[in-house]
Amino acid sequence: MELNSTASKEFLEFISPRIRQPLENLQNAEIFEIRLRIKSPVVIVTKQGSAFITKNGRLTHIFSEQCLTAEEFEINDTLNKCCGYSLHSYLKELTSGFITLSCGARIGVCGTAVYENGKIKSVKDISSLNIRIPRTVRGAADFLIKSTFSGGLTNLMIIGPPSSGKTTIIKDLAFQISDGKLGKYYKVCVIDERFEISGKVGSLGPNTDIIKGFEKKTAISMAVRTMSPDVIICDEVAPDGETNEIIYGMNCGVNFVITAHANETDFLTRSDLLNLCKKGNFSKIAFLSGANSPGKIKKVVGIDELTQNSGNNSDDSVGGFGGYKLHKAN
Repeated sequence: MELNSTASKEFLEFISPRIRQPLENLQNAEIFEIRLRIKSPVVIVTKQGSAFITKNGRLTHIFSEQCLTAEEFEINDTLNKCCGYSLHSYLKELTSGFITLSCGARIGVCGTAVYENGKIKSVKDISSLNIRIPRTVRGAADFLIKSTFSGGLTNLMIIGPPSSGKTTIIKDLAFQISDGKLGKYYKVCVIDERFEISGKVGSLGPNTDIIKGFEKKTAISMAVRTMSPDVIICDEVAPDGETNEIIYGMNCGVNFVITAHANETDFLTRSDLLNLCKKGNFSKIAFLSGANSPGKIKKVVGIDELTQNSGNNSDDSVGGFGGYKLHKAN
C-alpha cells in the first residue's frame, strides 16, 4: 500500500479492524480515498478510478462475493475512533459533513440531519464515510515556483474540480515560499479552517504561521492585523463570504494564494470568482487538469488573457504528481 508519509499511515489506526487488515495487505496501490458504506463494498479510489478490495487485500475492478463489505457497526466504530469516542465534541464538524484527523486525513460523513428550530442540531444514522488520504508531495509546486513566482510574490488563484490536487499544491507552495526558494524567507500565513492543510506542526516550512479552525474571513483579518504576513494562503475560498477580507488584505500590501472549486468552463460563468480576480488584482490564474491527473496544471494565465481567449481549451498540461516533467503546450 503506497502512502506518502508516516502521517498518512496514521489514519489506518482509526479504521475498524476487520477492514483495516486487508488495507494493510495492499501492495503498490496509490490510494486517494477509501469509501465505507453500510452493506456495500469497500471502495478504493486510485489514480485509475474506483476499485474494490478483496478480503485478502487485493484490488479488483470486478465486484464479487470475495469483495470486502462494510457493516453498520464497523462504520460507527470507525467514526467513534475518529472522534476520540466523543461525537459531541465534533458536533460542529459533523453537521458540516466532515471531520479532520490530526494527520490531515479528512473524513466525509453521510447521514440523516436532525433539525431544531430550523437549524441542523446533529446527524444520526450514519450511512457512509469517505476517508480522503492526505498527501505531502515535495516538488508539487515546482512549476508554479518557476513560472509564476520567478519574479517574487504575486497574487495567484488556483482553480480545479474536487480531487485535482489543489491542497497538495498549496501545501508545497507554502513550504517553498517559506523555505527560501524565491531567494528570501518570506513570511507565510496559512489559513487552515478545516485542519487539512497543515497536518503536523512544522510541515509547512520554517517561516510559516498557521491559523487553524477559524472561519477564513475572521482568520484573514487576524493574520493581517497581528502577523504581518508577506503572503496568505488559504484553500477552497467562498468569494461571496470572504471577498471583502481578501481585498482588505491586498490593500494592506499582503499577497494571496487561494484555491476554488471549478473547472475552466465553469470559472468563466462564475461572476463571483471573476469579480474577485478583477477586484483583487490576481495577476495569474492556474487551472488544474482534474481528478484523473491530480497535480497537473492545464494552464496558467492572466485574468485579461483568460477572458479574451476563453475559446482556447487546450488539453496539454504541465506539472503533475508523477514525474513532474515540465513542458509547454504546443
